Amino acid sequence: MTLDLLLLGIGLALIIKGGDHFVSASVRIAERLHMPRVVIGSTLVSLATTTPELTVALLSGLKGESGLAVGNAVGSCICNLGLILGVMAALKNVEVNVRALRTTFAAMLGGGVLLFVLAFDLTLSRGQGVLLLALGVGYFVLDFWRNQRQVSPAAQAEAAALETELVTRHSWLTGGWASALQFLAGAVLVVGGSKLLVDSAVRIAQALGVPSLIIGLTVVAVGTSLPELITAITSSRRDVSDLAVGNVLGANIANLTLIIGSAASIHPVSMSRPAQLLNFPAMLAFMLLSFRMISTHRRITRREGAVLLSCYAAYLLALVGLSLAGLT
Repeated sequence: MTLDLLLLGIGLALIIKGGDHFVSASVRIAERLHMPRVVIGSTLVSLATTTPELTVALLSGLKGESGLAVGNAVGSCICNLGLILGVMAALKNVEVNVRALRTTFAAMLGGGVLLFVLAFDLTLSRGQGVLLLALGVGYFVLDFWRNQRQVSPAAQAEAAALETELVTRHSWLTGGWASALQFLAGAVLVVGGSKLLVDSAVRIAQALGVPSLIIGLTVVAVGTSLPELITAITSSRRDVSDLAVGNVLGANIANLTLIIGSAASIHPVSMSRPAQLLNFPAMLAFMLLSFRMISTHRRITRREGAVLLSCYAAYLLALVGLSLAGLT
């Protein structure tokens, strides 16, 4: 199992580096295609940062381990709201334009409730996976169209700041061919790292007698959420925290629809009742808690960031307790 742990670490490292290059190259290519900055800063970055989760979902589905993909997606949603927003707020108060993100919040919460209802019988069929995929594609197409039609000066400024940071991070890469090569290199690293991650995680789960769902909810979820964390810290440094929150919410919508939908459409998903009754309500609780924090003061304070981090730590302890008790 030592080798599998080493391969797991290598896979995570490749995903982190590949995700960084992939997001940066995506932004550079989008700029060359003259896409609106606000689209680059919201829809595109949200989709790009969920590439690791999508790759894990596809590979897990093909290996018949869709539980790993679902655990990864649900765990990433919880990680995004508990760990990433918590870290951001703990470092610096996160100012948020509630009106601009109201639709995104509603879509995320709606996706979480729909997934809970669909999986209430402890399964997700291929048809339900296709439904989630269709809803995800429809949402991002509409979001893309809406952003193109309603571009405010503030949104343009936010997207421009993030774009500048992402491009200058790899300023030694210039020109269209360099961007294309960086995009391909990032994609290769993400795919290769995801394959190592999935294969080693499955073997570790089998060796420890732990369901692959639990591995997906913890180690794999945190690892594949690191691109969102990098983007969040970048946005916070540039004083564009709205964009960081928007990226987290958009990534969660992608996880709940595109990622889980892809895995279920390849291979039906099954899960245990205790795992479902902990993870799905926990995900919905983090959604409601974060919305409550934001809507009350139009920001997440440092104290509230500490609350989110504490809740995430409590969730992990509960998950470990269920696993040790053999209830997962």
